[in-house]
Amino acid sequence: AAWLKDQGENYTLAGSMAKLFASKVAMDVTVEAVQIHGGYGFVKEYHVERLMRDAKITQIYEGTSEVQRIVISRSILNK
Repeated sequence: AAWLKDQGENYTLAGSMAKLFASKVAMDVTVEAVQIHGGYGFVKEYHVERLMRDAKITQIYEGTSEVQRIVISRSILNK
């Protein structure tokens, strides 16, 4: 997506795919980290709690994951 933008080309599809993938991986990893920490994973004194909140916001901020899926599906169906 970044390369396409640098080339002056349309990067909407690639950007949506990158954001969707990155936010999903971030949530998957942090949920697993919280599981590993058990109950301490939700305690503010442990950094993993903050990481999970930060990962969750990536699914909501600047276009929800659902919106990214709509952008991707519309792009694919219009081809």
